[in-house]
Amino acid sequence: MKVKIKNSEFDTLLQPTDWRYSAAIVGLVLYLEYYGFNYKFLEDSEETPENAIKGFDGILYNQSDIDEEHFLLFAENYFANDMTHLKIINTLNKDEYSDEDIKYVNDLIKSKTILKKTFSKIKFDGSNSDYIIKTIEENKLKIIKEIFRNGKNLYSNYCNSNLLLTDENPHCRLTGYNVDEGRKTKYLGFCFSKESFIGNDILEFDFIPFAFTKTYESYFINNNCSVKMLVKTKRSFDEKISEQTSSNSRVKLLTVLKNAESFVNYDVEIITLQRGDSCYRTFFVRYERLKALRNIPPKNLGFSHNFGDNYWMNLEQEVYERCLNNVLLDDLIVLMLKLYFDKNTNSGLVRYKTNLLININEYWKGNLLMNEIEMASKTGYIVSQKLIEQKKGNKIISYKQKLAGALNAHDYDRVNEIILNLEAYVGMEFKFFYKLLENTEENKNIAFAFASALTDVLDNKNKNTAEE
Repeated sequence: MKVKIKNSEFDTLLQPTDWRYSAAIVGLVLYLEYYGFNYKFLEDSEETPENAIKGFDGILYNQSDIDEEHFLLFAENYFANDMTHLKIINTLNKDEYSDEDIKYVNDLIKSKTILKKTFSKIKFDGSNSDYIIKTIEENKLKIIKEIFRNGKNLYSNYCNSNLLLTDENPHCRLTGYNVDEGRKTKYLGFCFSKESFIGNDILEFDFIPFAFTKTYESYFINNNCSVKMLVKTKRSFDEKISEQTSSNSRVKLLTVLKNAESFVNYDVEIITLQRGDSCYRTFFVRYERLKALRNIPPKNLGFSHNFGDNYWMNLEQEVYERCLNNVLLDDLIVLMLKLYFDKNTNSGLVRYKTNLLININEYWKGNLLMNEIEMASKTGYIVSQKLIEQKKGNKIISYKQKLAGALNAHDYDRVNEIILNLEAYVGMEFKFFYKLLENTEENKNIAFAFASALTDVLDNKNKNTAEE
């Protein structure tokens, strides 16, 4: 929320009452610090304005410090890699030009409408570099504004490009929040009354693009327990994510969050916007889920398999997606159980990865069944080795396939029936089964562990461990 203040060193207070204001604050702080303009965090202020919302931190500043020229020059600096005119100037800052340089500069001029209009029919020929640079400098603010507001990964990705640097509008300028005033708006409000629709908008929302990461799918971490933490998180997160080499934005995100104990040690809200999307999306990252991944080296989740039909499974990515979306790994575990029977895979490796997924899954559920899971896994090994020694390895595969099929179909009565049949067949007591029987659906990690442990490969090491 934005609050006007009287009789104070500062005339404006901005508080992070929702994610839009949080992101605007972060971008605004970067702007104010870039120019050295005076501002203050509300928590550092000796007096809290009377009309401030209690329970929220904020930032105190002067509205007059925000003007078009300063804003555009800040945008040029922050998004320097996307400023075409800077690429032209950098290319022209030398004594001699190759044919490739000349072509490159002319291609850059043709790539932006504002540059084509600025230079009209004039082309760079290798001898008129001074004129090109002078023309850019004379039209600099106009060029920056057009490049910034129309850039598909710049302002137009986050806001309505026609509303850049406008004061307040009837409807919020952000993508997915904005309303086309040229169309009928009576359907927006309650009982078809457009007057009942509230779409608050402030100039400071123009700073929101600076709060997001410079990735294809961009992120803003809204840990707004304090404004200082918001700003610290932004800087730390940008630094860490720029070090990631993965081409997948979600893998980058989770990799950073896994190792971000200094600024993410509780549940956080993350706002995301993929380039070209029509709206922002939000999800919550549960700290307990992150903790389960922080102790696992990335290489342990390294596994991929082509299932055909344009589906190439990347295990690390799949786990990260479920962590971000607060979803358990049940479907992924079943998929790995079925993959055990693929002759083109290493069954031992598949079993190892499956067990890892089961452990993560149970950790996410609260580690309530770890003893039973360990017992089920040991029992599976003992049963397997016993049947192999009896030269009945085909029975192992048969039961494992039946269990995988029943788990995939969510037929938990059938799961119990299969385990009981196997118990009778081998003449053993499955002590883990009593807990599974209490609530098979809720305790399915036990069944997962038992099914995963069934193997038709003789494994003396695991047998000895199971019998201890």
